[in-house]
Amino acid sequence: MYASNSPRDPSALALRVRKQLVAQASEAMRPLINVVQERLFASMDEAAPSREKQLRRDTWTAYQKNKNLWLDGVLKAWDRILTAPPATRKTDLALGASFELVGNEVVENKIVASRLALGLMETAATEVNDLRTRLRAVNSGREINPNDIVHPETLFLALIEQWAACGMAPVAWPLINEVVRGQLFEPLKAAYATCNAMLVEQGVLPVIEFGANSRHSGFIPPAQDEPVDFPVGETYQQPGASNRGGSQQPGAGARAQGGGYGAPGMQGMSGMPGQPNQIAAGYPGAGAYWQGTRAQGLIDQISRLLVGVAQSSGGAPFMGGHSGGGMGYAGGGAAMGGVPMQAGAPGLYGYGGAGSGSVSGFGAGQPGGQTNAVGAGTGVYGVPSVPLMSAIAQQPMLSDAYYSQPGAVLQGAAPVVIQRVASQMRQQSAELKTKAGTEGEKAVIELVALMFQAILEEDRIPSGIRVWFARLQMPVLRMALEEPEFFTKLDHPARQLIDHMGSCVLGFDASGLSSAALEVEVKRIVQVIEQYPETGIKVYQRVYEEFQLFLKKHLTQKPGTQKVVAVAEQVEQKETLAIQYTIELRNLIKDMPVRDEIREFLYKAWTEVLAIAAIRQGSQHESTLVLKKAASDLIWAASAKPNRADRARVIADLPNLLQCLRTGLSLTTAQPAAVEAHIKSISAVLVEAFMSKTQAIATDQIKALAERLANLEDYVTDGGAEELPLDAQSIEDLLGVDASALEVVSQGGGTATPVMMEWVRGLGLGSWFVLKYGGQELSVQYAWRSPQGYLHLFASSVGRSYLIQSVRIAGYLQAGLLEPQEREPLTLRATRDAMSKLEAEPTRLLA
Repeated sequence: MYASNSPRDPSALALRVRKQLVAQASEAMRPLINVVQERLFASMDEAAPSREKQLRRDTWTAYQKNKNLWLDGVLKAWDRILTAPPATRKTDLALGASFELVGNEVVENKIVASRLALGLMETAATEVNDLRTRLRAVNSGREINPNDIVHPETLFLALIEQWAACGMAPVAWPLINEVVRGQLFEPLKAAYATCNAMLVEQGVLPVIEFGANSRHSGFIPPAQDEPVDFPVGETYQQPGASNRGGSQQPGAGARAQGGGYGAPGMQGMSGMPGQPNQIAAGYPGAGAYWQGTRAQGLIDQISRLLVGVAQSSGGAPFMGGHSGGGMGYAGGGAAMGGVPMQAGAPGLYGYGGAGSGSVSGFGAGQPGGQTNAVGAGTGVYGVPSVPLMSAIAQQPMLSDAYYSQPGAVLQGAAPVVIQRVASQMRQQSAELKTKAGTEGEKAVIELVALMFQAILEEDRIPSGIRVWFARLQMPVLRMALEEPEFFTKLDHPARQLIDHMGSCVLGFDASGLSSAALEVEVKRIVQVIEQYPETGIKVYQRVYEEFQLFLKKHLTQKPGTQKVVAVAEQVEQKETLAIQYTIELRNLIKDMPVRDEIREFLYKAWTEVLAIAAIRQGSQHESTLVLKKAASDLIWAASAKPNRADRARVIADLPNLLQCLRTGLSLTTAQPAAVEAHIKSISAVLVEAFMSKTQAIATDQIKALAERLANLEDYVTDGGAEELPLDAQSIEDLLGVDASALEVVSQGGGTATPVMMEWVRGLGLGSWFVLKYGGQELSVQYAWRSPQGYLHLFASSVGRSYLIQSVRIAGYLQAGLLEPQEREPLTLRATRDAMSKLEAEPTRLLA
């Protein structure tokens, strides 16, 4: 019972407290408007890629018009929530109800709000939790509505929803996120403290006695009097489960077909960190086919395991699919690791005779076997039993003592902590097995438990991050029960997330700053996933995108790396513009009577001048436009001048034209002697043209050329198949910066095939590689990809960076000079370990 003096009018007191919270939040909101405006204005002067700069300008412009609408919208939204009638909390799985699709923007808004709420809880957890406890006491112990204004998530969700509602772009929210945190967290903490004081003055829980920890459950079991309409074996059709593509390949069974490159048996294994989107585990050089077949074989083992367990127990196949005569796994063949099976007899890992069910997405690949490709079949599977899902939702979190602060595990006895966490995980799994409604559910529980046990035992991962990975076991188990594609697709977002985080941390020094920063991010991701278990795959997709953005920022935070990245971006822009300008200029003057000397000057020298000017000053800057006009003026001046008026004009304009050419050439790294050689050659051509009586270039052609040159950027296209001519010395000469810590890899490697180029495009930031260069084998981390994707930066632990172009990386991958440090993703390796343990001790599966 709550030890409180009951106020005379509990409802009025609770409303007064909530109004106080909204009033103080509103007071904090008003100055935020101006602070956001100042931040957006300042961001326009900060260095950023061109697209980012355009977003900042557009956001600033829109904010001037919409800032008051945003303020009014937030205040009104808070008032509506405050005065809304109390609602009964809905269950996440209302039995007998239809399924609903939730818009991506709704989920994304909730996740961003949750992230802000978690940030506030780091500083104001005591105040927020105390207020919730006291309001429950005022409410006779009843739970507070999930949408109550007292929850930080509700306050922040209104803030984010109104940002979009007033006309601001949701993609611009990160520009102001830190400002919102800095401006609102302290006032909100004070507001919660004030509300607590109001309740204490009324005698509501002057002293709070804490009981057992509780947490929000993502699954609410039905009341005792609610009818249960679904028997465990009943199935439903998952929306969008059919017709997802996927075609059969002769001899490949029902393996999914990817859209990219790869050998047979490798298709469909996409999205693994540090590997191409459509290429199997391992690098696509020698042994790639073996790696892909090995990964596919493991997935086939899992499918046979789960189907076999379900069928041997007499239940519906957990993974669903077709059944019927003609389907078999070659009686007497190896079902797992070479273990012989009796034809027609049920075994632990599947069936050996005819009539066995085909897993959706995994056929046997045997002649005469019935197959069902991923997405091509019915997509039917059994609904998880209600008692089990309820038990998962009510599982307590692992001991908070291990998660108090980043690096806490490292400061204590790490092996002891890991052992305790592993023990708790095993205990949770054992308890859940007692709630399972089918043998198939028991098998899934055991398989997931063994996977996370393997991850927890991976001693190359810092201990502090391993225990956070352990917290994902329950959310992933729920995912695996509801969406069996977790087992059958290597590009499942949950797998991608864990694999990418694993590929990053496997190379980090556990005592370094990078590891601490990564641990904080892993902690945030785990907490967000725990907060929204009912959103299924969407929350994994969202946090995976956020993790990639974190890496993009985090990996370039070091001052030295930031400097190298800034230089590399400018180099890429200059070189690519010069190449694109050359291509377009060739097209513009290919049908004009232009002397070869002028063509060569324009292609080799002047396009570089235009590119440098565009990078330094902008493509439409007045001085850049003057240089562009000089190109058309030079072409006209170097053409024949049969009439006196044209010759007089050339004589009058020549000094300014030559001076403009000198000014432009001074922007490049050309030496004074080379500049004078260009001017001398051009002057000789102009003298010869002055005396020529041949046909002149039409004035209309010159005008059209000048107009196109002024807007040259509108006509250039992205390339990428050609390697840019650059080295460390040219970078120093061109930009005037010290490039001593930067190694430009421009030699060696094999041929850049389309397969290799596809792989380069799929590299995951943060992944670790072994680079064989300069007679050494270097451990490097993929730290940065240029905006246009031409340049890539790999950073070593000794502070040296390696700048490599896409074409060169593809060649290095082809020749085996650049290899992933980890040949298999973390979850695939953990799955293999789990299956090995089950093979050694089959009885533990259903124990």
